[in-house]
Amino acid sequence: MACVVVAEDNLDHQRVIAEVVRRLGHEVVVTGDGRAALKAIAEHRPALVVADVDMPHLDGFELCHAIRHDPEIAGTPVVLITAYLLPGDPRLAATGALAVIGKPFSVPQLTEDLRTYLGTASPPEEPKPIGTAGAVHRAAFDALLDCLDAGVAACDVSGHMVLANRKMHEYIGRDVGDVPIGDATHRFVLLHPDGSPLRTHELALSRALAGEKVDQAELLAHDEAGRPRWFAVNARPVRDESGRITGAVAAMHDVTTQHRNRQYQHCENEVLKVIADHPQAADATDRILAAIGVTLGWPYLRLWLVDEVTDLLRPAGVYADPHSRPLPVPVSMSRGDGLAGSCWQRGDLVWVPDLHAADSPVLSSISAGSEFRAAGAVPVRSGDRIVGVMTFFAYDRQEPDPALGVLLTGLAGLIGAFLEQRRSEVLALHLAAATDEYIALVGHELRTPLTSIGAYVDLIAESNDDVTLGEVRELLDVVQRNNSRLRDLVEKLLDLAALESGHAQLTVEPVDLTELIGESVDAAEAEAAARGITVRAELPGDLIVPGDRLRLRQMTDALLSNAIKFSRPDSTVAVSLGDEHGESAILTVADNGAGIAPAEQPRLFRRLYRAGNARHTGIPGTGLGLALCRVVVERHHGSITLASHESTGTTVTVRLPREAV
Repeated sequence: MACVVVAEDNLDHQRVIAEVVRRLGHEVVVTGDGRAALKAIAEHRPALVVADVDMPHLDGFELCHAIRHDPEIAGTPVVLITAYLLPGDPRLAATGALAVIGKPFSVPQLTEDLRTYLGTASPPEEPKPIGTAGAVHRAAFDALLDCLDAGVAACDVSGHMVLANRKMHEYIGRDVGDVPIGDATHRFVLLHPDGSPLRTHELALSRALAGEKVDQAELLAHDEAGRPRWFAVNARPVRDESGRITGAVAAMHDVTTQHRNRQYQHCENEVLKVIADHPQAADATDRILAAIGVTLGWPYLRLWLVDEVTDLLRPAGVYADPHSRPLPVPVSMSRGDGLAGSCWQRGDLVWVPDLHAADSPVLSSISAGSEFRAAGAVPVRSGDRIVGVMTFFAYDRQEPDPALGVLLTGLAGLIGAFLEQRRSEVLALHLAAATDEYIALVGHELRTPLTSIGAYVDLIAESNDDVTLGEVRELLDVVQRNNSRLRDLVEKLLDLAALESGHAQLTVEPVDLTELIGESVDAAEAEAAARGITVRAELPGDLIVPGDRLRLRQMTDALLSNAIKFSRPDSTVAVSLGDEHGESAILTVADNGAGIAPAEQPRLFRRLYRAGNARHTGIPGTGLGLALCRVVVERHHGSITLASHESTGTTVTVRLPREAV
């Protein structure tokens, strides 16, 4: 019996050639490229090499050249197989090959050609069965196998399992010892590390039966609980005294921990890369969630942030695998409500191994019909304060994992720090711009009345001594008017400063906004009627919020006054009040005025700022009304926004929480 080295990168052709060699009664060593073939030739000193011409690393030409220039193996005969060149090509003759077989070839043709160069070996002896313990007592042998932390299996030459220890049953399945290799990929879910299915001839035992020595072959499988586990597999052919392959053995080592450690490190690196490369991107949070989802194999993640107005969680970012079914998303979640709310309430990582279990905190509207099997949530912190929650969903069962918990807590900390840094940068830019602008505006608003007062006092002082009081009364009226304007401006600035600093305390009590706004509308009727403006109010029966009644009345009066001042004559100011999901009250005041240029809108809530259409058209005001509204609303943990179009007018929207914060 001779040894034959087969060098062929096409797996199907590789198996055919190897089988033909075995049927001729010879041993075969299979390799997938020229470099591996050269190593096998040096190790086994074969009677014949059967090599493909077109191979990776070393092709057939380069392999022949390497053989001929190595004195140790220079005499090794080579048969080349090619679909790349015709058998009569002069380049083939230059290789010194014994013969050239063209593709496609038939099994009878290949058998006849190889028989010519190898001859037929005498019929082999019946292979001795493997798997017996020899001199070792069977019970001791079985006990030894069960002591191993590795999964061990053996098969005979036909691929039937003759041995599988306890760990192998645990790793692959309880009946693994009863399933032939040819049926293993159909009976069990055996995958490449990337999740693609393994084919039968790619199994480590199959490769060992073909004569290959297999080291550290990677395999992904799932245990009985459905959890993914990664393995490194070593396999060897088993030979009898004559060198004939009689079976194969394999050992599986659980490398899930090592795999996950690499995966977790990769995940952290990808998140840091997003933060470094896209710090100002509008979709930076979505990019961060995508980096986590892709590297950890999670198809769905969502970021919830705390809405300080309503003290509720609201969705702020999402990653969804393109092939996953979208989940319904609630408008908001309160503490203890659903998965995100439970995590917020506990202030700690939440694991949900089974989405559909009776004790699952996931809302039934989300879990019903979901393809996901497990979920979890981690709080996002900024310092000691929870600013949000990140939730995740997975197709595989996800048990509590301390290492993963550390990773998720760290990633949530990175997200919190990133969000806080972005917020701080935006606030710093706004503060710098607002400070410069405020100094300029204060100077302007103070100098204007002071100039008038000073100039008219000078005129009075320069008047002749015989001028009567009646003759300078008009001048004194100007001084008096500007003095009142200046005193009003200073009082409002001091009031605003006291509110902003917190020195002015609020008297919080239940306030019926419907009643309060109705009073503001009644008070504004006279001013509106003087310009032919109609104030139309749509108010509910009652709407109670916690707040300071006097300050809230200040705010509504200021909004109505602005709307009336800036409306066109004979137009309508619309006031509406409504409830938002029982969580907040929504007040809108809309006018039909000239509107405000987009570039000016971000500055309207700053102290003393007045839009160009107000400054240049003589509309009276101090520029403090909207600033006061902003501070009052913020002190009530609410929000105020403005939308304006130069053709349709301006709408101001105020949101106030229904419950005390």
